[in-house]
Amino acid sequence: MTEVNKHPLDTSHIVYTVGTSEAYVHARNQAEALDLDDSGRRRAAIRMAATALSGEQESGYLTPEGHAMNVTAHLTDFSDSIQQLHELRHQHAHHKEKLPALRKISEFNHAVKDMVDANPSLTFDEVLSFILSMNQSINGNNNTSYNFEEEVKQVLVGMSHEIAFEQMLGYMPDIEYKEATIEDDLAGTDMFVSMNGSPMVSIDIKASLVRAQHAKDKALYLGYNPDRIIWSRLSNRDFNGFFRIPQDVAEERAVALHDDLVRAINSETVAVEQVA
Repeated sequence: MTEVNKHPLDTSHIVYTVGTSEAYVHARNQAEALDLDDSGRRRAAIRMAATALSGEQESGYLTPEGHAMNVTAHLTDFSDSIQQLHELRHQHAHHKEKLPALRKISEFNHAVKDMVDANPSLTFDEVLSFILSMNQSINGNNNTSYNFEEEVKQVLVGMSHEIAFEQMLGYMPDIEYKEATIEDDLAGTDMFVSMNGSPMVSIDIKASLVRAQHAKDKALYLGYNPDRIIWSRLSNRDFNGFFRIPQDVAEERAVALHDDLVRAINSETVAVEQVA
């Protein structure tokens, strides 16, 4: 009989594998978990066990299950950090105070993006359902001051537009690019682009024209360059439920996006020359 391959986002399988692993039992008895209450110890053990289990690799890359474990490992910190960020915003806290929470959120975002990049057939709803189901398994029905599902949707929407942005860059022979690191992300950069060998310019990608315009207005008010903030030129309907857009759409929208990038690169070049 032919064995049926498990879906890479089989929540029940991930929960069972983590909960019955030696890594989980060991983690519950580690010193850093012993001072926590039972719920805290369980969550810490899930995080540590999923981290250990994600390390099983094929040819130096994470397996599909490894990526699911990696996302699971970051999930407790993500949910806690979203809660902390809401409280800090309510307190009008300084950006520096928000950085620890923002870093954990960025780490989660990168883990999810790595999983999606490695599994191109995953749909938006499959990834959303997996994250919500795993959060339910880890945290239960804890009452929070925010809508967890909406927070995750925002993460996934932003991520899909970044992935599609990269697709469109593939139709621009004069443009080179480099993906942002977590540190870059914390500084407001989603991508670095260069045109015909120019210095790399930081680009902040927005998923809607309204969000882009709001961010541009804020940048102008604060004295920053608004041209490096760019709308992806896409609507959520363009994705047809996936994280990537059809190639014909990518090729078509790349024309207008290229003009935006030229404007961003030229504006940064002018700014550097004025400072010099």
